[in-house]
Amino acid sequence: MDTYQDQLCAYNKKAADFKAQYKRALDGQTIEPHYLAERLLCGILDPLQFTPIRIMHVDYICDYSRLFVLEATARNFILALGEHIHIRADFDTKERITRPFTPVMVEAADGVVRPHLFVRLYDNRMSEYFKKLCAGDAISVRGPVITQENLTRAFSGQMCVLVGGGSGIAPIFQALQFAHINSTYRAKHIVVVHCARDTRGLWLAHHIQALKSKMPRLSYHTFLSRETHRLSADLLRQTLAQANCNARCHAIVCGPGTFNTDVMSWLFNIGIDDVQLL
Repeated sequence: MDTYQDQLCAYNKKAADFKAQYKRALDGQTIEPHYLAERLLCGILDPLQFTPIRIMHVDYICDYSRLFVLEATARNFILALGEHIHIRADFDTKERITRPFTPVMVEAADGVVRPHLFVRLYDNRMSEYFKKLCAGDAISVRGPVITQENLTRAFSGQMCVLVGGGSGIAPIFQALQFAHINSTYRAKHIVVVHCARDTRGLWLAHHIQALKSKMPRLSYHTFLSRETHRLSADLLRQTLAQANCNARCHAIVCGPGTFNTDVMSWLFNIGIDDVQLL
């Protein structure tokens, strides 16, 4: 993880330089000439065109989810906070479908930090594509794709609440990694609520627990709809009350559409109205 942290810090600094120069250009000011010819290099990722990336391993977590380990490393596959990728599926009918995904950078079985892509399977064409993928196949990837949300805002208050449902835990983990490598945010009081069907969906749990060694004010709560309890308004209220959350919290919520709508409504009722949906 240290290698990824170093690479991400360097990438964030360079991205900030580019954004500052871009703002100067929009304001009609002169920018340094080399920025006109230089581009923000992202290793094997290309934000303008799709690039094939090989699948090293597929973990068949259960009948409704897959975990793909991609043949890339922390040196050539970098996503900053709020960035994701587009994956394009090509079908025999010449049909093409493109969807956004957020891989997470964690250590693979070979001891190398690699992008891990967690995919929930549904009854649709994109899921049919993922069901057929095996180790050795390649997926078409474009990125980084930048969200318009300023996700650092979530860490600007006294406390931060991060709620992830299903594959939505990936952007939540990305936000946690950002806080973990940033000394300003590492000491923040952060509450993570992770919702899944069963324990098989908690594949990031041990990685989140590992972050607590340097984030003593991080608390982690899981809800399993098929094994323990499905998250509800009352359970969310109780969880946040136990964590001493107050109305001055900021929150990020990421999950399926109805999940996002419900959780945002519950947070509003609790008094937390600064909620960002992903």
